[in-house]
Amino acid sequence: MAHDNPEEKINELLDVLELLLEEKALEAQTLEGQAEGFSEHQLLTLLQEPPHAFFAADAMRNPLLLFQTHFLLFHCLYLLRNRWQKNRYASLEISALSIKKIGITSLISTVDSATSSHGHTDQLLLNADPLAQYYLDWSHFSNTSSEDVDSLLDSFWKKVYQPQSAEDLQQALNIMELEAPLPLLQLKQQYRRLAQRFHPDKGGESEHFKKICQAFHQLRQSLN
Repeated sequence: MAHDNPEEKINELLDVLELLLEEKALEAQTLEGQAEGFSEHQLLTLLQEPPHAFFAADAMRNPLLLFQTHFLLFHCLYLLRNRWQKNRYASLEISALSIKKIGITSLISTVDSATSSHGHTDQLLLNADPLAQYYLDWSHFSNTSSEDVDSLLDSFWKKVYQPQSAEDLQQALNIMELEAPLPLLQLKQQYRRLAQRFHPDKGGESEHFKKICQAFHQLRQSLN
């Protein structure tokens, strides 16, 4: 995901995000209901479809592109949140499950009680979310390689998965339509083929795709 002018693309995405989030908040006001936001998946889907079509349809076809797409989205969300907070206009709730515009009044009151300096207040607002510092540092996007993403995934799965029994590994092989022994390259190639067939965006069943992802990481961990 390289562009000749990343700043121009970032500004373009900021404009689109602001439009989508404002429309969503206005829709909630019109219906006189509690404002509902987007999940990250819903927002990415909108950004892949006309009329916006900011991200390509295959923007999440491999782990590195998935990481870069996610990082760019959250980078821009935190930039937009900071812009709104600095202008004391609004704030943003930012998480994988809920991204929405929220009022800033209560946040300003809380921070103002800690300082009477306007500039200091802005700094406290910018530092309110520890994740903001990560996503606002562009070097995490530009310096992260495929190997880095693979290493992060390996580390994650090692933490969340217990050692697999022979029965578990055989079940994972069945889901992946593979037989042991197998090299890592073959496992990766088969995962890409199955992802193309069963990804929900391709018309596949969400639960089966989740099983494929889990089986892939189980087998990958067993090969380490």
